[in-house]
Amino acid sequence: MGLFSHTDNGERSAEISREEALLSVPALNPGLECTCEENGTVTVLVTSRRPKGFWARFQAPTRSKSYHLDCIGGYILQNIDGERNVRELSQLLVEKYKLNQREALLSLANFIKSLTQRNIIAIGVKAVRGD
Repeated sequence: MGLFSHTDNGERSAEISREEALLSVPALNPGLECTCEENGTVTVLVTSRRPKGFWARFQAPTRSKSYHLDCIGGYILQNIDGERNVRELSQLLVEKYKLNQREALLSLANFIKSLTQRNIIAIGVKAVRGD
């Protein structure tokens, strides 16, 4: 399964192409609180509403979870502005940390997947037309 593919009701949906994944634009979810430390680390506080349903009545109306990012994760998060795509973010890593392009893309893909699973970012995918 690809980075940006998903399943509905157990059926596999169409995966997006590599080019579409590289052109996708990550954006920070609203309601985040980011605190930058002097050493370059970042603490992210994610607040979400409780889920719906019977058992949710017994939970607090909002839930908060804190995540701590190292200086590289903080650098990436600070550069996610809703404008830069994945390819541009990987190029920033190549330039700043002297990584090769493949290494930067693989690391960034895993990190973006992790941020998405933790509701820190959302991904917008632009369709590439191949006529």
